[in-house]
Amino acid sequence: MTHVQQGQEKEPVTRKGYALRDVARSFVQVLGEASPIASGKLLHYTADLIGSGGFDLWVTLCWDYAVDHIGLASPRIFVYLKKKLGELGRHHADLPFSTFVHSPTIQQATFEVVLILQGCPKRLKTKTPPTHAETHQNDGWFESTATSPLRDVVRRAWSRDHDQEVLVRATNEMMVAITDGALEKALLWLKWVQEEDGLVRRLYKSGLSTLERGPADSKQRTAVAYFICAVAAEAYTEFAAKGLLRMHEEVQTLLDLYRSGDKHLSAAKRQDLLILILQILTEVPRWKVPAAPSLVRDPIVLERAVAQAETFYREILALPMPTKPLPAKIGPLKKKIIPTNQDKLQHQLDSLDDAILSFYKL
Repeated sequence: MTHVQQGQEKEPVTRKGYALRDVARSFVQVLGEASPIASGKLLHYTADLIGSGGFDLWVTLCWDYAVDHIGLASPRIFVYLKKKLGELGRHHADLPFSTFVHSPTIQQATFEVVLILQGCPKRLKTKTPPTHAETHQNDGWFESTATSPLRDVVRRAWSRDHDQEVLVRATNEMMVAITDGALEKALLWLKWVQEEDGLVRRLYKSGLSTLERGPADSKQRTAVAYFICAVAAEAYTEFAAKGLLRMHEEVQTLLDLYRSGDKHLSAAKRQDLLILILQILTEVPRWKVPAAPSLVRDPIVLERAVAQAETFYREILALPMPTKPLPAKIGPLKKKIIPTNQDKLQHQLDSLDDAILSFYKL
């Protein structure tokens, strides 16, 4: 961890004197580790980021981690984050900064968020396979490939006055692949129809749909992704009626997040959420129990760790605020493994590790 003296920094630093990019990278790293030491570091970084005025960045890092590293392993995390981070965000907007960061309730809530994230099972997000340029604006290829009978879930979402047949038939092929359990093929059609819509928009200033299904404040209210969301919602309703899926709250939350335009979710992360929705529709009906697992394995351990919030925050809040405000966003974080024999933070956390270790009864 890089320490920077106040007044000598070339980039923003935290109260503890860490370069912002370093502490953000380390925060994400320890979220993926399962040990009492990692938990102690995680709580320290959380208090430092939020106590230094980096609440919005911290929220973004939490969302990014859930999308990139948890996903289908624990879909309920998105329901939890939407509720908990939403509550914290409202408090952050309404309260003076000093009141916000000194509130024991808010301190404990931030620790609860990161410890639950850390405790979730992990699964990397699914990547979309590449498409081929020769398949676009190619009527011959499309007519010979998109030949499946139209499914009811697509027909119910279709607006004949606004949605072009290409959009409907391509999305129908996506739904056929989902029903067949062919996720890669479904994602291929998802990417194809989005790319085709982009090409049509550049050529004709209007895409494959003219119906405004997106949020009113969005510049892309007629984007084909919102038609796909409508089809996915119809598909979930049909699958749930057959007992193939029991994730109503999880799927609805993901659809709401995609449509919301939350500033903490980039366009790329929202696309990943759309992919996750299709992944749920494809894979979960084949699970033995087609429902999301519980979010917290041991509430007592969580409660004990959360109760230590004041100790961690007190150490940070006793230090002066950074001279430069922390930004709400930073660029991509390259992976950086910090050797344990060079980790300066470990020395600073020795006194706190004993407390964390006692919670885990090691």
